[in-house]
Amino acid sequence: MASGPLTMKYAATNQEIVISRAGYSLPSTIAMPASDSPAPCIVFFAGSGPTDRDWTSPLLPGSNGSGAQLAVALQERGVGSIRFDKVGSGINMPRSADPADLAMLDVLSLDHYVDEALGAFDEVAAREGCGQVFLLGHSEGSIHALSAASQKQADPRFGGVISLSGPSRSLLDTAIEQIRAIRLTAAADPAIVDARLGEFREAMLSPEAAAPDLSSIPEAAVLWQATHAPAQQTVARELMLADPLSGLPAYRGRALVVSAANDAQVPESDGDRIFAALGSSPTDKSRATIPDANHVYKSEPRAPATLRPEEIVAGYADEGHGLAPGIVDVIADFVAKR
Repeated sequence: MASGPLTMKYAATNQEIVISRAGYSLPSTIAMPASDSPAPCIVFFAGSGPTDRDWTSPLLPGSNGSGAQLAVALQERGVGSIRFDKVGSGINMPRSADPADLAMLDVLSLDHYVDEALGAFDEVAAREGCGQVFLLGHSEGSIHALSAASQKQADPRFGGVISLSGPSRSLLDTAIEQIRAIRLTAAADPAIVDARLGEFREAMLSPEAAAPDLSSIPEAAVLWQATHAPAQQTVARELMLADPLSGLPAYRGRALVVSAANDAQVPESDGDRIFAALGSSPTDKSRATIPDANHVYKSEPRAPATLRPEEIVAGYADEGHGLAPGIVDVIADFVAKR
């Protein structure tokens, strides 16, 4: 007798949910693949500022985010995922500047972001079709994913951690380096730029300092305003001054550290420092650099030094711009290994 068609035990699903936590919630998207056994699943933690679950931001042009592209591509490779609008991003933002609305941001802190990652981990781990769960953080999100991984590493459902373009220095030092590169690309006087950035750094380190003269470095002026806004000042200062490497020696699990060869924001050397600082055994940690990739792992064959700042950010979420070849493979291969 001829047998009937094979059926998958788990069907592919895409679901919008809201995770409820003490004092806040996380609007989320879960993408599960079709599979005949529990699939590896990844928690995505987006990058800095109001970057949403799809890795788009109101501060940048475009709506074609790498987070959504990665989730779809990995789903097709048999990997599930959950991505969420962290508090202060996407649809998880205050509705107005009214103090009652802004109160939702009171929860923000480094510990809070770790709690967001842990909440998403627990949510997807409870899914019947989900096997091992991995934590993935992009850019600033790498800091929070790595911290959450240290807390989850003894959990039998935990599979490992993935750092994409994570900073290895304080965000203040990283931002200063990025701003200097932008100003020099714009043909500014290096001596003036360095003097103003030195004043900016000194003022940022002192909570009581008055605003320095930032007229010649507008990018620093924007950062100053963001870190001195009453609603987010506490967490912004925490983030600016935190040492991303301090907790990594305590982590002993599997890890994948990835850099983008044409990243205009986080150089490969940061990935090297994260990789070296991890307490994982040499056989449990992997290092990869994706060629022809920009900061958000879109295809970009041009070196950052050849691009104007507006050209760099235009490639982050522009329509029709695909992921860099290799990024999906390196993630899928990592989570597939036992």
